[in-house]
Amino acid sequence: MTSSTTSDPGTGAPFDNVSVAARLLELPFVANAQALTVTTSGGQFAGFQATPARPDLQLGDALLLHGWPEYASCWEKTAAQLLEQGMSVFAYDQRGYSPGARPESVDEYTMPHLVADLDEISRSVGLGRFHLVGHDWGGMVAWHFAANHPERLLTNTVVSTPHPIAHAKQVQADPDQYERMEYMRSIQDHPDGVARTLLRNDGERLIDLYAGDVPDDMAASYVARLSEPGAMDSVLKYYQAADGRARLSSTPVTVPTTFVWGSEDIAFPRATAELTAEYVEGPYRFVPLEGHPTGSQSLARWILRGPFLSGFGNTSGSSCLLGRPFKRQAIQVLGGKSAVVTSPTRIVPTRVATM
Repeated sequence: MTSSTTSDPGTGAPFDNVSVAARLLELPFVANAQALTVTTSGGQFAGFQATPARPDLQLGDALLLHGWPEYASCWEKTAAQLLEQGMSVFAYDQRGYSPGARPESVDEYTMPHLVADLDEISRSVGLGRFHLVGHDWGGMVAWHFAANHPERLLTNTVVSTPHPIAHAKQVQADPDQYERMEYMRSIQDHPDGVARTLLRNDGERLIDLYAGDVPDDMAASYVARLSEPGAMDSVLKYYQAADGRARLSSTPVTVPTTFVWGSEDIAFPRATAELTAEYVEGPYRFVPLEGHPTGSQSLARWILRGPFLSGFGNTSGSSCLLGRPFKRQAIQVLGGKSAVVTSPTRIVPTRVATM
């Protein structure tokens, strides 16, 4: 495992990792920021890492893990807020998103591979124990990583994505939660068609998904990067692989955990979110917010107000798609009866397979 700095902006500038690192370095409270290429057994992963000018040794390091259909750059605002408080940060583009880590086989996008990526990459950039923060697919990886590598974590913060067993149980018991999986089933059943639909006409439909939820220039960056050869096909393989073909334990979760959920989350109703508590054995904090866990209610605030700190100032929020209404737009793009979800759990009428 090796890591090296990267200085040339790639596709998606000014929201590639090089550009993000450059902007972070301009902040008065940041001592160092750089884009990295991390080489592991899974491929070459792109990311960025930054350290504060006045580190708070009691805080440690945070690793930020993105979801679909985004990149590490979605964490820029959150990273800046954490750096200002004295916490070092690292974020990377996951398997399929990083151009150097796009295996062709669906089998290589199962949860054991995603968790192994996180373990190897974090070690390669010098992280021992750290605070893990994950959203959407990043959140699902975080649940499994916390269960299988508790010795690596100080805390676990998951945004939007409930514990996988809680989710699977609710899908079986709650018709509403089952209906919310329509988007995922569309991807699983017709991945090639979904990819073509989203990228047709210079990504017009994909842009529709982001409209009003992320800045236009950032949405254009995502479209450019997902339009690279093989990119969209690769990131959709997460869903294809979530059919039970390779499972990984998601319990017990013994590390201090915060679960942030917004009342307007289209994918997961409150009952599913509340059931998550049954699968966390360590210190646990459930943060139900009115609306979405973003905007004026800073995500960084809740990361720092988790089980390990008591307070944080109110600042602007993350640019990640934290349970926002873009999912309503997706159902219009891909078809279906009701709300949609980005949760990696395979749902069919007679069987629920979890990872």
